[in-house]
Amino acid sequence: MKTKVAYILTPITFGGAEKVSLNFLRHVDRDRFDIKPILLTRPWEEEPFFAREIHHLGYSCETVPVSIKPSGGILRVLRVAYRFYSILREEPFDLVHTHGYFADICGLPVARLQGLLTISTCHGFISNDNKLKVYNKLDICALRFCKTIIAVSNEIKSQLVRSGIKQDKVAVIPNAVASSIGADEQPARRHEKRLSLGIAQDEFVVGYLGRLSIEKGLHYLIKAIAELRDEMVPVKLLIVGDGPEKHALEQMVKDKELDSCVIFAGFQDDIENWLSALDVFVLPSLTEGTPMALLEAMAIGVPVIASAVGGVPKIITDEINGFLVPSGQFEILCDRIKILKDNPDLRNKIGMEGLNTIIKKYDVHSWCRKIENIYDQVQ
Repeated sequence: MKTKVAYILTPITFGGAEKVSLNFLRHVDRDRFDIKPILLTRPWEEEPFFAREIHHLGYSCETVPVSIKPSGGILRVLRVAYRFYSILREEPFDLVHTHGYFADICGLPVARLQGLLTISTCHGFISNDNKLKVYNKLDICALRFCKTIIAVSNEIKSQLVRSGIKQDKVAVIPNAVASSIGADEQPARRHEKRLSLGIAQDEFVVGYLGRLSIEKGLHYLIKAIAELRDEMVPVKLLIVGDGPEKHALEQMVKDKELDSCVIFAGFQDDIENWLSALDVFVLPSLTEGTPMALLEAMAIGVPVIASAVGGVPKIITDEINGFLVPSGQFEILCDRIKILKDNPDLRNKIGMEGLNTIIKKYDVHSWCRKIENIYDQVQ
């Protein structure tokens, strides 16, 4: 008999946590596990990309609005929890797997109340404002109801343990990635994407793909590009993604008169094609777990520069399969970009080492089996 799993998350502008879940739903053994996605949605927004993708995969999902309007208050937690209670009572679920603070807070206590086994994947904690700090504290309380917690990095496990979660409840399973682009396809994809953007084939392009939020440190990347411009180093910056910092970043580009060398492409779903256009991928984050965008860039051989935060130093060995830089120090980031620009052989070497790292350590199939093993163990 199949194990029936309620898989609860809040899909927003498609980012790392959503990519992780989509990878799992694509590769999970559906002969053994009957997964029912339960999506916490925002009715005032259009259907998220994630929801459309899982429909294409043949999943039947349940949607639960987090609030009627953007300014929904604390009572929404009770309303969502009651909706979860109804859903979990109506179907014979064996276990509940949550992702994110709101799914944890509303779902885990209700699941335990109904005697269901519980798993949560912790992708990291963001504390950009007081509201998020409160939710993070509530999340830690909710996670105590959890049978097993999957942390996507050792650093996140350490945070959980420092917050009072028992160490033996936390399993570390770093994220993984699958690439559908072969090395022989890269030149053609690069040419096509650059042509569509009006970027010459010989121009040096640095890029970022992901959510545009303050913890991603993108203002430091823009400062580095401004420094390169002032030093007369010809570089273009391609920013792919959307998020709450978009307008502030666009204004920063205007203020620094970088309009001619910075392109905001908005949200895109064909990530591998956009990565193919880059000479270097940069992740200037202030905090991270195991960043999916970094793994995706490495998976198609794009050399990477990333902040040495969270689980990133576990992925990158400095100057071997990428460059590590201190977070928030745009001068060092600027220097590393120049080094890679001036050394095409080094770019190729680091790109190939990055690809080898993904093949050896971050294979999506073995990663998926590890999560399935957790499902088996908690029963």
